[in-house]
Amino acid sequence: MKPRCCFIVCKNFFPEVQAAVQQQGLEEVEVRSFPPHCCSAPLTWPELVDTVRRSWADAVVILGSYCLHELTAPPEESSRCRIYRKEQCHHLLCSPTLVDAVQQNGTYLVTPGWLHYWRTHISTWGFDRPTAIEFFGESLQKLLLLDTGTDPESEQHLAEFGGFLQLPTEELPIGLEFLGLSLSQIIAPYQQQELIRQKEEVERQAAESAMTLDLIRMVTRVKSRSEVVSAITELFTMLFDPKEIYFIPVSKAAVQFEQAPGLSAGERLQVQQFAAGQERHLLLNKEQGSFLLRIGRRKGGLAVLLISQVAYPQYIHQYINTALAVSEVCALSIKHVQALRELVRTSHLAGKAEVATEVLHNVGNTLNSISVSSEHIRETVQQSSSISLSDIVQLIQEHEHDRESFCLHDPRGKKLPVYFAKLAEKLAEERGFLLAETTRQLHHIRRVAEIIRAQQDTAKRINCTEQLNLTALLEESLELFQDALDAQQITVERRYDVQQTISGEPHKILQVVSNLIRNAVDAFDGASVEQRKISVRTYPVADQDEVVVEISDNGKGMQGNILQQAFTFGFTTKKSGHGFGLHNAANLAAEMGGRLTGKSAGPEQGAQFRMRLPVTATGGTG
Repeated sequence: MKPRCCFIVCKNFFPEVQAAVQQQGLEEVEVRSFPPHCCSAPLTWPELVDTVRRSWADAVVILGSYCLHELTAPPEESSRCRIYRKEQCHHLLCSPTLVDAVQQNGTYLVTPGWLHYWRTHISTWGFDRPTAIEFFGESLQKLLLLDTGTDPESEQHLAEFGGFLQLPTEELPIGLEFLGLSLSQIIAPYQQQELIRQKEEVERQAAESAMTLDLIRMVTRVKSRSEVVSAITELFTMLFDPKEIYFIPVSKAAVQFEQAPGLSAGERLQVQQFAAGQERHLLLNKEQGSFLLRIGRRKGGLAVLLISQVAYPQYIHQYINTALAVSEVCALSIKHVQALRELVRTSHLAGKAEVATEVLHNVGNTLNSISVSSEHIRETVQQSSSISLSDIVQLIQEHEHDRESFCLHDPRGKKLPVYFAKLAEKLAEERGFLLAETTRQLHHIRRVAEIIRAQQDTAKRINCTEQLNLTALLEESLELFQDALDAQQITVERRYDVQQTISGEPHKILQVVSNLIRNAVDAFDGASVEQRKISVRTYPVADQDEVVVEISDNGKGMQGNILQQAFTFGFTTKKSGHGFGLHNAANLAAEMGGRLTGKSAGPEQGAQFRMRLPVTATGGTG
């Protein structure tokens, strides 16, 4: 993780600063050090260049006192540096009032970090023991350790140093609270900037998720090429508000300029060259606020979009990534219409017109989960903890000229580190939730794409078998209905006795299982059951090289005559049903070389459906 801030401090105070950073929970802060300059020439920028260069932090803060005396305005290569200079080094660890009070009685202050290298310091200063005793003895009465608790051997080092100088020693426990508050105060503006950036990123992700959802809805709604073109044009108009937008279809033969009659000769040439290439999906002309976007990944693509003279070219880069992302969904919508047209033709020839409707039926199940997830994202953004951030910013700005005093003495200022820590924690939780939701949406979107591509597979009679984990597919299907299960307080009992992978077509298995789970959930509508349960099981069939997926419920059940008709095309007992689900599920099971059966003991006795599948795929897509 890239650090947001880097503290560079004298080696003598490095342990204290590093420990205080950890104690304050400043995870995006790193600490580096420079050699001590006690009783020597002050630090210069050339000495710091390599240390600054090694840090990837957005901001660098250099801590110290006299050693920083000659560090004025940083050079251009160190422009991200900021100087935090105190009158004395010890003022980093405790208040100046305390330091001044203890130094009045001939007391020499030392810290654990300095004591750790006391022999090196004495040698660097050119003292042997007699001269050191004479030098320190003239003005000092005792040695006082400002004990921060960072070095368990500091007491021993103090005794050795006191014995070396023949001076009495004392210890003053000061801890790291003062230093921690000072560091938190320094980093507060950077944390504030990061929180604002995270808030903007969350809002951008939520907007992109909503936009992607709208596109997926468009995929399932459009039925003609003209509707697709209109929807895509409307989407990019909303994104960029361009002066002109052209949708130019591309076939294997040529670019179809006749469908974009308003293009100039120069624009035609540019589109022609762009469509002929393969390496680029986008060509940006930032000066003119225009760009070309390829729809589809194959050579030439399915179409080229010419977006000309966007309303706010200075913000064009903020939306380019979104445009690239949704371009694939646009391509999918075009392919969907093409596949749907071919599928309907093929279905009519084969007497299977219900296939297209069932595809949309299964897409609808997935879209319900996407819609619920988007609503969760919207609620999270509306109720974000960052709403109070503007008040805190105003409070900090009101104390711009006495910020240190405000943070150290004002009760409100003292609470700022805790507030930012809690706010950062809460925003991290929100960000984690939103990332999980958007990841879940992406997974569902990919599943929609697989269902749509299945239309093409059916039309082309392509076998799409693969080794799959049956348990994972069942859990994925249950996740689609989690909100409905929670809303109706339905308990799911799981028993998975099939551990091996099987060879099959995952999108078909998912369609069958999703339909059975939907029916099990619907079985509780109007049922007088106190403890609602759905059971999901898998188990192998001995000596038959088959596995069984069993889904049962204790809902309202079915009469025998209804169960006999359940798999008939067009038969349904639901007010909003179409009679496609179980019929198509049985056909899909048969296509995979298996079979789907159901049974019920009667009304109010629940129902049970079993799908038997071969461990090794034997069916086709036919």
